[in-house]
Amino acid sequence: MTNIAEVQFMIILTLGFLTKSCICSGENCCFNSSRIDSYLEYEPHPSSSKNLHHLFQMIREGTFAMYDYGVWKNLMHYKQRKPPAFDVSSIPSSLPIWMGYGGNDALADVADVQRTIKELVSKPELLYLENYGHIDFLLSTRGKEDVYDSMLAFFGSLGKTSSY
Repeated sequence: MTNIAEVQFMIILTLGFLTKSCICSGENCCFNSSRIDSYLEYEPHPSSSKNLHHLFQMIREGTFAMYDYGVWKNLMHYKQRKPPAFDVSSIPSSLPIWMGYGGNDALADVADVQRTIKELVSKPELLYLENYGHIDFLLSTRGKEDVYDSMLAFFGSLGKTSSY
């Protein structure tokens, strides 16, 4: 169940999304504030309360772990009292990974990204943008040049295969 503090955080997150600087996601360098009316048509986008609760659990606990159902349900689901951590090292080295992250991103901060990179078996293709915040990766006015050209080049370098 979502508690009142988490509801308040969701409201702050949504309002913060619509500003240049947000305490919860970091300062955004390239957000086009003249488009706020357009963004409000789609934001906040739907998510389950369980998904948001899981996010808040990980923030509170400082972990990257599966959903915490509480002791008894954890015992039923995981056969242990606490939820297990996600094992990033189990991602196959044959899986190509592209990661973009920003120096102003408070949700995926540099320390967390660096820790994740160290846990990976393979070396991902990295794009670090010092002035980018969390929202800039989606809504930057320079996103094509700064982010998407690099991402598309990475996927293009993998060759043309189809799952059809």
